[in-house]
Amino acid sequence: ESGHTRPLALTPDGAKLLAVNTPDNRLEIFDVGVGGLTPSASVPVGMEPVAVAVPDNTQAWVVNHLSDSVSIVDLTSTPPRVVRTLLVGDEPRDIVFAGSGGTRAFITTARRGQHRSHPSIAGVPGAGDPGFLTSGIGRADVWVFDSTNLGTTIGGTPLRIVTVFTDSPRALAVSNDGN
Repeated sequence: ESGHTRPLALTPDGAKLLAVNTPDNRLEIFDVGVGGLTPSASVPVGMEPVAVAVPDNTQAWVVNHLSDSVSIVDLTSTPPRVVRTLLVGDEPRDIVFAGSGGTRAFITTARRGQHRSHPSIAGVPGAGDPGFLTSGIGRADVWVFDSTNLGTTIGGTPLRIVTVFTDSPRALAVSNDGN
């Protein structure tokens, strides 16, 4: 079972608590009330979810470690359901929203995997050959998406893929000013 990075999230209005259920490949949704938590919904997502983030009260983004993907869950539909899946680099671990009014999604991944060099994102800065045999380059990526415009490719179109000099990045943080 993959290790959690950010397994719980509270919607900005405080009405729902979201929890990843890693062994069952689900996002568990609870209503928050004065008497405590009430189970509300259980949404199938990708394989081994390890992190969840909520940009607003209407959606949750779930990082799926083994599926190399992010499931976007519509919290307003009845029942809540996955409405889009973003394909990202290998073994994603965390996600945060920051910059430009909180509309930028930043997702940590390893610098390998089939999605990084897929022809549908060939024009994205940072995409392409991971350079496994090239020394002196970072071995981790941060995939950056505009959460208001995910593109038309089947797995979403990132704005860019930023390479960092590390291996297996884990958690991200946002500064107090949201950048």
